This record gives sequence, C-alpha cells and structure tokens, in this order.
Amino acid sequence: MAKAGVVDPEQLDREARELFRQLTPASVAGRDQHDRAVTVAPAERLVEITRRARFIAVSDTLARAVVALLGRQGITAEIGHVQVDPAAEGDEQVMGLLVDLHGARAVVPVRPGSTRLRAYPETGDIDLAGSEPLLVLALSDNAVEQDGWVTADSIGTVLVEHLSASAQPAGKSLAETA
Repeated sequence: MAKAGVVDPEQLDREARELFRQLTPASVAGRDQHDRAVTVAPAERLVEITRRARFIAVSDTLARAVVALLGRQGITAEIGHVQVDPAAEGDEQVMGLLVDLHGARAVVPVRPGSTRLRAYPETGDIDLAGSEPLLVLALSDNAVEQDGWVTADSIGTVLVEHLSASAQPAGKSLAETA
C-alpha cells in the first residue's frame, strides 16, 4: 500500500490513459413512455464541450505523472495552467509543465497522444500564439501505443535529456531508473 502523499506516476499514467479512452461522451440508453428501448445521442455542442473538458483532465493527470517521474531524476518541474500550443494538432487547452530550460523558465504544453513536445518561454497567457518554441522534441513513432496513448514515461524520458545535465543511463526509461 502506498504512503499518504506519495505520488505514483504509473498509477497516474493509467488513470490518464483511461480518461483518454473516454474523451467523447457516449449515447444514453433508456426506455420511453411505452417501455421501448431508445438511445439518445448527446448534442454535437455537448460532445465538443465534454471532449475539451476531458482533454484538460487527461492532460492534468498526465502532467502530474511526468512531474513525478522528473522528480525521481532530481529535475524540478511543476504544473502551470492551461495553455494552447499553436503548433499542435488541435486547439485544445492542455496543462503546461513549468521547467528550467538552460537557465530560463519555460512552459511545455502536455498534449495527450502527441509525439511532439515544444518548450516556449514561460507566460501567463493561455494562447502561446506569437511565441516561437525554444525547443522542439520529437518522440519516436513507436512511443505511440495502439490506442494512441503516449505514456508519461516516454514523455519524461525525452524531457530529462534536455532538462538535466546529469547522465541518464543509456537506453533506460525513467521508470526503469527509479
């Protein structure tokens, strides 16, 4: 049993992945006044609002897992606020990691399922449009699992190489070095 207050990044990653699988609300099944089975699909607007809210929740949980994994390596990172990465595949708001990049504060939006990480100068703005990335990192194509998920370990492993001067054992993931 885990101690109170101890963050389990692997558990957070599993929770985020499960939320990722449920981004779109399902139809509701029920019975009408004549006891016939009916299925009601959610309204298009509700689907979009729900998907965007869930995307933030997935991103938050995933970001907390990455922060915990980086902490295991002695790298200080924290959760910022929601941000929109202008170079991302979509315009959803996602949580940003606040990190030290070459002596300057930077924000790294954590977009679930993405194989690109971009570090931007830290800002209080939600939309990062107009900011050029300080660093662009590409995760390998095999980092994407069958369901489209990219694990916190994959994200953290790529980040640790750029956020720390300390040597990471070659070929090891963050989870394997803990």
